[in-house]
Amino acid sequence: MKIKLNLGCGYNYKPGYINIDKYNKDVADEIYDIDNLPFESNTVDIIEANQLIEHFDYIHSKYILSDWFRILKPLGKLILETPDLERTYKKFISEDLDDQKITLRWIYGIDSRGMQHKTGFTYNLIKELLEEIGFGNITEKEQITHKYEHGLRIICEKPQNSVKNHLVACFRKSLMNKLNINDSFVLIPLEDWLITAIEKYNNEEGWLNALISQTIICTPQIPLIFIEECISAGILKQAEIETEIKFLGKLAENEFHKKVFSLWMKKKKNIGELESEFKEFINHLEKLILDVLNYPEDYTQRLSYILNLEPNDIKIFDFELILLQADKLFNIGIKNFHKKNFTQALDCFLKSSRLNPDNYLIYWNIARLGCILDFENHKIILNYEKALTMVQDKVVKEKIELELKESKNKKRFDIPRQPITE
Repeated sequence: MKIKLNLGCGYNYKPGYINIDKYNKDVADEIYDIDNLPFESNTVDIIEANQLIEHFDYIHSKYILSDWFRILKPLGKLILETPDLERTYKKFISEDLDDQKITLRWIYGIDSRGMQHKTGFTYNLIKELLEEIGFGNITEKEQITHKYEHGLRIICEKPQNSVKNHLVACFRKSLMNKLNINDSFVLIPLEDWLITAIEKYNNEEGWLNALISQTIICTPQIPLIFIEECISAGILKQAEIETEIKFLGKLAENEFHKKVFSLWMKKKKNIGELESEFKEFINHLEKLILDVLNYPEDYTQRLSYILNLEPNDIKIFDFELILLQADKLFNIGIKNFHKKNFTQALDCFLKSSRLNPDNYLIYWNIARLGCILDFENHKIILNYEKALTMVQDKVVKEKIELELKESKNKKRFDIPRQPITE
């Protein structure tokens, strides 16, 4: 018997389908999270999801569609309906204000449980996403639901031969579940690391070591989970890679990525060279890991300095997340400065500068704190000068130069004792 799913059924019951919803117990046959369906790979014949995918942001939509690809049988069909943003926006800009208020509900949803929209699609955008995931025979049909507004109806299928794309779909699901990641700020860069792993997957000699060395820095779970999925798919044999599995397991146990984060915090950085220094830092670690993989029995000695560091909390080690953490620390510093917790503020600013030294406001605030905490004058001057090297805005530059002049003339009490915010 064919397995057919009506996902996000709401109040629309389809006989012959398993009707699934997250909230509506009266109509649904099953209550499940749409982004974590309990179906085995290659078991479902048809998935129909009308007015559903727009309720997730773009990166979550990608992971959800990828999981639907996983559970579909080869030649299984996916049928989607979603608002057509291109035609809807054209309609919106030509409407009067009263009609625009109604159209806004179609674009953004409404503030009722399960009714908010977080993303939207044009035909080209959804087609590109479906193709990236691996779907084929993508066609646009006339919409069936909600004909009072412009919508897209897309029908596509999982190809007969889709080994690599199916592997990627399984990899995405395992990564999201085992790392317990639902935050888009983390999921977006994680997807970039996943793509790095997939690009290294081929039949060339040394591909596995290249994959491990280029993804273990983000978190050892990436290569470890990928290997597990390759074993499940029969691509790798566990008995032949026990050494690599043991090595990755030990580094995962040691929270290697969090210790790499500590190493980055300790590294001396030059103002204005953050991106190039980060790339150099990553390249050095990749080469180190490749060397270690040639003699994995000796890894504790080769990696002893990193492994002996105290871990600093980060979900995955990634440049964008480092910048976010630096910004968070900076703003905690601003809060403490405002509340006159000057020592705590200074500590936050210093930690932020160790992650991202390219924020001139850090040094400007440290200079002002130096006046309050009675720093030696040359240290205050140094922080003003650091700030000036990064500022382009003429008005801001003049303000810093004025405070620098006051500091050089030892007129600290004329310098404002408030934080400078973004």
